[in-house]
Amino acid sequence: MQVADSRSGMKRRRFLQCGGFAGAAAVAGCLGTGPGNEESPTDGAGEAPGVTETAFSVTKRTAGTQANTATVSFDGARVVVEGTIWGANGCKTAELTDAVYDADADELTVAVGTTDMPDAGDMCTQAVMEINYRAVVTLANGRPGTVVVTHDSGDGPTDVATATR
Repeated sequence: MQVADSRSGMKRRRFLQCGGFAGAAAVAGCLGTGPGNEESPTDGAGEAPGVTETAFSVTKRTAGTQANTATVSFDGARVVVEGTIWGANGCKTAELTDAVYDADADELTVAVGTTDMPDAGDMCTQAVMEINYRAVVTLANGRPGTVVVTHDSGDGPTDVATATR
């Protein structure tokens, strides 16, 4: 009986060995750089811009009006947006909700929205807040042709600035 178990164990090991070699051979083309999969080093030339880094800061919060303004400037590989968005009450602050580049349209969209401050608590002033901010978006492989800035104070995104270079 042990002889049979020993033989079946040997057959199982032989199957696994052969199966392992066959499996490795089957995926070898997928893992290598065969025809059509060759990597060519590039320095980014010809590639579309892409977002590599974002930075966002609130620079000032004051009671005010429902202001929605923004300016866009280009600084090398960076797009700088300075603006004012409004918050419904004293517990609101601004945040960068998205920075996305659409290669087909050659357009960068910088979306800013309002959110509750992390330490706001339950009591908020009922004053509309003007929230000044600065957003910096760094791109690789050039600058976008168009930048669109949107604001969302809780009632859906609205375009507030468009800049072309």
